[in-house]
Amino acid sequence: MRAADLVPPALLGPISRLRESPLREEDIAGVTGLTRGEWRELSRGFPRLPSDPGPDAARARRRLRFLVGRALQTPRHGPRFRPARPDPEPTVYVSAHIGDLRALRYMMRRHVAAASVVVTTGEERRAIAREDRDFDLRFPRDFPHAFSTRRPHRLRGALSRGSLIVAADAPDGESVRFPCLGGSVRLDPRPFRLARLAGVPCRALFLTSPAGRLTVSIGEPLPRVETTALAVFAESLARVAEESPLDVDGPTWWNWLQRP
Repeated sequence: MRAADLVPPALLGPISRLRESPLREEDIAGVTGLTRGEWRELSRGFPRLPSDPGPDAARARRRLRFLVGRALQTPRHGPRFRPARPDPEPTVYVSAHIGDLRALRYMMRRHVAAASVVVTTGEERRAIAREDRDFDLRFPRDFPHAFSTRRPHRLRGALSRGSLIVAADAPDGESVRFPCLGGSVRLDPRPFRLARLAGVPCRALFLTSPAGRLTVSIGEPLPRVETTALAVFAESLARVAEESPLDVDGPTWWNWLQRP
């Protein structure tokens, strides 16, 4: 019996009705990383988002976690890949804090060698490493789960063995602004530069749940010219966010409102 079969069908109704359940202020912040007030400020910065998305975002986030948990339990509920499945050739996949970045890595690693480029350190990183080891018991790969942003010299070497997943919407140094969702987003040019220097393709990559369907979106190879690649990525991010706008991964969306 699969673990997913242990979920009684009677529970699926309440799960699908999360949209109707009341949410307290602390529920919204606990699930999405943003308070209701921060969500309102975010929507003012990006007019194409809903006017008050906090409660809907929390329900969508709960639903996404349910879909991810079910997909990790059994291949029968795995994600839809569009327009194609992951390429086994080394690639720099550029993502953003929409969906669930750790779950995205797990979905990719079931098919190809892929690692995240992370800034997380200390106790949080150790807790994640324990979950990574549990995942490896079922889907072992001879490739690390993560590489640190503090050791950029290792990244080009890693691309000779597998692919890297990098979030471009949390720049800690240089950044470039591009129009997005009626506002503008700060993007980190370094992942696109890394792909060019390493001589590997660079593709946009997102995990969302449009219409309640867990979906991994993999874009076509981005242009080699850095500024053009950044602009195309910003367009892809806006397209995915409008299709599934409330699957946000933590407080990094709040960083989008920071002024340069």
